Amino acid sequence: MLGPEFTPTPAGPSRESGALYLLALFSWAPQITTSMIDLVHSAFASAEVETTAAPADLTSLLTAEGLLTVSTGTDEVFAVPAVIRALMRRVTEVDADLAEKSPRQALSAAVADAVGRQRSESRAGLGEILDLVVETRDWRALERGWTRRSVNVFVDVPGAIEALLGVPEDVLAGNPILTLARSAARRIDSTRLRLGTDDMAQLLAATDFDSIVLPEMAGRLSADPADALTANEVSVLTMLEARSHRLNRESKAALDVIDLGRQRLRRIAAQAPGPTLMLQAELDLEHGRNLVAAGRFPEAMRVLEQVVRFAEIYTPNSPHPLLSGLVVTALAGMGHGHGVDMDRRLAQARVNARRFGMDSLPDEHTALCVEMMRSLDRIDVDAAVRCIPALEAARPTQYLGPVPDLVHSLSYVYLDYASIAAKLLAESEEVGFSPQAGVSNARFSGMVNILGLVLVAAGDTKGLQDLGDHMGPESPGYSIIKARLALAFGQHDRLWTTTGQILDGDQGPRIKSCAMALRVEMLHHEGRAAEAFEAFGHMLDYCAITSSALAVAQLSKAAREALISATAECTRWRALARSFCAEEVTAAELQRRLRELPETVPVPPDFQTDLTSAEMSLLFAIDSPKSVAQIARDFGVVPGTLKNRLSALYRKLGVRSRAEAVAYAHRNQRG
Repeated sequence: MLGPEFTPTPAGPSRESGALYLLALFSWAPQITTSMIDLVHSAFASAEVETTAAPADLTSLLTAEGLLTVSTGTDEVFAVPAVIRALMRRVTEVDADLAEKSPRQALSAAVADAVGRQRSESRAGLGEILDLVVETRDWRALERGWTRRSVNVFVDVPGAIEALLGVPEDVLAGNPILTLARSAARRIDSTRLRLGTDDMAQLLAATDFDSIVLPEMAGRLSADPADALTANEVSVLTMLEARSHRLNRESKAALDVIDLGRQRLRRIAAQAPGPTLMLQAELDLEHGRNLVAAGRFPEAMRVLEQVVRFAEIYTPNSPHPLLSGLVVTALAGMGHGHGVDMDRRLAQARVNARRFGMDSLPDEHTALCVEMMRSLDRIDVDAAVRCIPALEAARPTQYLGPVPDLVHSLSYVYLDYASIAAKLLAESEEVGFSPQAGVSNARFSGMVNILGLVLVAAGDTKGLQDLGDHMGPESPGYSIIKARLALAFGQHDRLWTTTGQILDGDQGPRIKSCAMALRVEMLHHEGRAAEAFEAFGHMLDYCAITSSALAVAQLSKAAREALISATAECTRWRALARSFCAEEVTAAELQRRLRELPETVPVPPDFQTDLTSAEMSLLFAIDSPKSVAQIARDFGVVPGTLKNRLSALYRKLGVRSRAEAVAYAHRNQRG
């Protein structure tokens, strides 16, 4: 062992001291390649060493003195003899009159500068920089790298996995950024072992980073003092806590956490730098996912567009967050009925994934769900069926609620298996037949609409009634379910009122097209051909806007055939066909597919409900100013029994109140 007396002591401004300082820098490099020489010279300059000699001259001096040896390796230019390396690494501090920074501080500054100047498409020299970071134990450099590149570091430098796994526990303690980075390294390392490949593009696609949570960091966002966290740490903690709530299907709590985090970031921004653009984009991505889960699709699309814009400008040659941003944006478009956006974003995601060398997307399951729905939107049943095996094999990476089961059920309807579709939904744990406001599986009004469509196609009017009975005006999809019930019972005025609420609302063009289709169906059954023709044209307008033929598919086969024939040459059909930008389809082909669909309204509207004599008597009795108690005495029953009979009568008539039942009686008397 060499005692402390052998430790070199560069001191005072001189050529020799400058040379020793440079040697101390070289001694930390695992390999001294051409790029490492440039980095060491940059570190020497950043330290502002007091010497008139240039780093290149000092390098020559070290070589002449035998302190640097010329290497015979193919990549390595110089080498530091082992004993000299060990001695020079002892130089941890230098006199202030020699240099502004210690050798390790100078190397850290040079690394930060080199990484900061790195072009997005260039990864040259990053492996050597990472090796140097590990040698110097400059864990802050790893943290800075993660805040700038996130999971892209594994593609940039595959050795980052081992580097992050090697961060000491005492360094990780209380550091949310490095703790998150190490968890990500563990995830991708497990995927590497499972798949038996080192292809980082494939590993990145196959690793679920979006479910990483850090229970040990829970509560820090609100517990730590305002000045105890940096903007980067606040951003990461906000994202992780919101993610934890989302995975527990607590979207409101997640959105509250994001609001809290943004408030702290605004306070920090007044005094210190904000989070890196990458961490801001990741927080926006989590925000967008939670807005989708909450059914706030227009807001989600605005937030997610910011993520995509960041990725296209600042990280165009990296998969994250571009691919996830595109897929989740397409999902938000599905919720609000923007089919063209769905096609465009998914096409972008697929093209970019191939460019990055990926066979699948990081969120392949979600992408396949959206693609299957788009196939059904253009009535391409064969394409939808081809999606099913891949969808079943794909690993879900985010909770989609009832979406997969509803999309599957709609494909069954188009394949003439409506009874199977209804049973699938009845057995689904995710769908449920009792949607209430605030329950996550009922936040998609468009999905509730498909649920109603499937029940109608299966001829399950009772199931539709049960669904309507468990809904209130605040429930998503309430109006469209009530409109379907009104059609089933031939209630023209009620259908017009409920569909009017939809058409005047903000639930998106997809559900509006379906509401207009219900009007078309009613007018067709009433024999009002001219009005049905006009309403059909308005429906096609909404179909073109939402880029979906779903509304046409929900018409009865007779109405579909009659109105398609009457409007076959209408330019609106061409507008609808052109809206399917991801797949070329002509207006004639679209019409053919719609004509070949099975019957989706097997039970025609019941314009004259048959009532028993007792029910007719009860209907006449309530058409009076008498109270329920008085009517009960007239019928010789207690009020509770009469109320039960009235409830049964209301269900049979498809109404909800005494006033609606009386209006029904008057309407049928006029008929």
